[in-house]
Amino acid sequence: MNLLRKPIRRRNRINSKFYEPKVYKGTLLIPDISGFTKFVHTTDMILGKTIILRLLSSIIRSNNLGLQVSEIEGDAILFYSYEKKFTVKEILDQYEIMLESFNHELALISEELGEEIDLTLKLIAHYGKLADYKIGKFQKLYGETVIEAHHLLKNKIESHTYVLITDELLEDNVPAMTENGKNSFNKQICDKYSGLKNLCFTFFDYQALELQKLSA
Repeated sequence: MNLLRKPIRRRNRINSKFYEPKVYKGTLLIPDISGFTKFVHTTDMILGKTIILRLLSSIIRSNNLGLQVSEIEGDAILFYSYEKKFTVKEILDQYEIMLESFNHELALISEELGEEIDLTLKLIAHYGKLADYKIGKFQKLYGETVIEAHHLLKNKIESHTYVLITDELLEDNVPAMTENGKNSFNKQICDKYSGLKNLCFTFFDYQALELQKLSA
């Protein structure tokens, strides 16, 4: 018996269609709950799960831009829309609707429990090249744009209630920056993330805006 047989070559069964280039340009919006980590550590697991479910559901229900949901990760929802490049006003209006729905649900929960829950909402908005693939029933997004958006969640902004919009979305919307009524509450920042290009963005500080309203 010859024990030194040549290895059997397996027939390549990979579907060539899987590798067809399907790269799109699109917008990513990631509403993210601020204060989530502390909340998880200080709240009963079953109660906490129910509260976060209600809050995330309130955000999804307030999706007025016809965005698709790619995934939900703990305290954040990854929304996307191919081709469409939303204006500053559209993004801020969408955030305000989500924030109102979130705060309303949070107030109801706080009233039911008889105690205030310290959670707020922020939003990351980015634009760039995207690809997708399916795993079972799940539609997953792929590409540097997705990685960049997730890294932007780890920014150095001190506010907990804000909208962050990258230059990729702002480049055609500069005139709208002074027309949204919140131009005094935005600031441009450029930050370097390991292994990524220099990411520049403008953030709209709704926490500062709310403090101004309270002191007026």
